[in-house]
Amino acid sequence: MSFLAKAVANEFIELAGGRDLSPMKLQKLVYFAHGWYLAITDKALIQENVEAWQFGPVIPELYQEFKRYGSGDVSKPSVERGDGCYYVPRIANLQDDPNAERAMEVIRSVWDHYGKYSAIKLSNATHMEGTPWSHCYSPMNLSAAVIPNEEIADYFRCLMP
Repeated sequence: MSFLAKAVANEFIELAGGRDLSPMKLQKLVYFAHGWYLAITDKALIQENVEAWQFGPVIPELYQEFKRYGSGDVSKPSVERGDGCYYVPRIANLQDDPNAERAMEVIRSVWDHYGKYSAIKLSNATHMEGTPWSHCYSPMNLSAAVIPNEEIADYFRCLMP
């Protein structure tokens, strides 16, 4: 079972503690977590598609949710509406989900490895030749292309030691 991208983003927001986490950096961290989770488990971490936009891989739902922060730090978690009330989706709260523990391990590992880097550095890493984004993005295409999970998984598997 995969998770809402907002739930994954909320885990990174919690780990960041309101510091040094712009919307662009958050996008890239969720993308890296999704890629590593795919490579390790052969399952998607997030339910949503990743698209190839001009500035790299983007999960449109996260873009819409956090764009109000501009280049500032994301300080509040995303909320969802369910059963007539609002809640903060978190993977850490899903103890009954057998995939939640593994997802949290990957998220923490991605934070430990990539969290220290700037949004620009992370974005540059997604733009390198041979990345899934570089295979799918075309400045001539007026609509964003979906980056297939299989391509993301293959790329991250090649990075495994």
